[in-house]
Amino acid sequence: MSGSDDQQAAHTARGAGRLIAGRYRLGEQLGRGGMGTVWRAHDQLLARDVAAKELHVFAQDDEDHRVWLRRAVREARVVARVPHPHVVGVHDLVEYEDRLWIVMELVDGPSLAQLIAQEGPLEPTRVAALGVQLLGALDAVHAAGALHRDVKPANVLLRRDGSAVLTDFGIAVLDDGEMLTNSGEFAGSVEYMAPERVNGGTVGPASDLWSLAATLVTAATGSSPFRRSAYAATLHAVAYEEPRLQAELGSLLPVVEALLRKAPEERPSIPDATTALRLAAEGIAADPRSLPSATVRVAVPAAVPFADTETRTLTRQHVPWADPASATARYDARTASELMRRDARRRDRRIVGWAASALALLVVGTGLGLFVAGAPPFDGTAEADAVAPGDRGEDRESEQAGADRPSATPLKPTSAPAVNDSVVHAGEGWQRVTETPIRAGDTVTVRYTSGQWTVDDPEMPLTGPDGYDAETDRSLAFAAESCKVDGSAPFGALLGRFTESGEGEESRVVGREWTFEAAAGGTLELRINDGDDSCLTDNAGDLNVSVTVTGEA
Repeated sequence: MSGSDDQQAAHTARGAGRLIAGRYRLGEQLGRGGMGTVWRAHDQLLARDVAAKELHVFAQDDEDHRVWLRRAVREARVVARVPHPHVVGVHDLVEYEDRLWIVMELVDGPSLAQLIAQEGPLEPTRVAALGVQLLGALDAVHAAGALHRDVKPANVLLRRDGSAVLTDFGIAVLDDGEMLTNSGEFAGSVEYMAPERVNGGTVGPASDLWSLAATLVTAATGSSPFRRSAYAATLHAVAYEEPRLQAELGSLLPVVEALLRKAPEERPSIPDATTALRLAAEGIAADPRSLPSATVRVAVPAAVPFADTETRTLTRQHVPWADPASATARYDARTASELMRRDARRRDRRIVGWAASALALLVVGTGLGLFVAGAPPFDGTAEADAVAPGDRGEDRESEQAGADRPSATPLKPTSAPAVNDSVVHAGEGWQRVTETPIRAGDTVTVRYTSGQWTVDDPEMPLTGPDGYDAETDRSLAFAAESCKVDGSAPFGALLGRFTESGEGEESRVVGREWTFEAAAGGTLELRINDGDDSCLTDNAGDLNVSVTVTGEA
């Protein structure tokens, strides 16, 4: 027996018969993977058999464990709220002996991977029927705000009646969201990962659909459409190569071909895919014209290993800070267009800033000329005379009615305001948001302009500067004490602080706008209401803000 076999036997012996959390008695081991071990267990309280998944906690310090546990708890809670016949039922979540245990419905049948290994490829019509069930499961999970992120044959269980159950929701990415092993490689089966995951792009519902399509192809043909003899070659095939789709797919061919498009936006929706799979279950191939087709084609980068020179369809990558000048050469048309629009928005903001500055200089210059001519620019009479009679409209009568009143009190002269556009990142702590020096007496206004962020990507929804609503914030109460910067504000709120003369100041909720007068010179900083270090590692998104600093003349 090998060393690994010895360890496996010892682990099994140590598990069988144990009582977990005073309630679940472990029986035989049903399966073991990189992130966890599944046991048959008996719930002594409710007298029923269940499946208990023991999630492995590797050599991690306390901070890493807290992030890992936080994500695991959220994932399990989301799945537990999805009542669907083809989503595995989650009964309980317990922490026992430094391990997290998820107690689930016991599906007394093989996985799809085991069935394929035992019986070979399945009939395309049967695979299509299973696909309809799994699409329904994914639709329910996506509607609850979660993703699966690891759809593959091993994570599809089959009941005795032959129906499918989707299990292991996101378990493989609960450590840090990246699915990387200590060697830097992806954990799990890379041939079922959507191209955007391999390329570091944005993962969304369409990513689960891609993985489902690869799973259905494997079930109908016996082999993955992207698996190659070497790990690196498989990664390259997922990212750049067309799938190997065999004639055995029959009526499944049109729909899986569309679901395996490299660009997420070119894949069919769940309703369209469901319609096509229902037809395939009857042996009827869907009309390709009713499904998306590839429209974006760019060359494979020459530096990529195993690449040839032919043109292939590529995924739209998420490259938020790429150089738009080379966008059309490096990225597909959609990404290039987005980058160019972003650059145009930046140019527009700069033009507005230049125009505001020019207008301010014009006002100052005009005021200086009036002052030299003997008409102080801030005198109420001079200000009124500057308005053309034809432009006064209804104000003429009110001015005449008040002609005998004393002239208005002179306004306090101020300098031209300095306006700065800045970005506040969800994954960073306190961030300085203006380079304009703030001095005593300056009036500072922070205004939210656009953007959204989340304190847990992709588990939690996006929110704006006001943070999560009360109900959503309460769902994160277990992490509030360790992660909230401002305990009185909701997670995700935009916080600000002004540090005067090197002395720190308590944070406050900025929300959509905050105006204050600086009592002394200092530094303005903003951040998301989520703690430092490990609490920030799973955040995503940015808020755009405008900071205006107006000083005395």
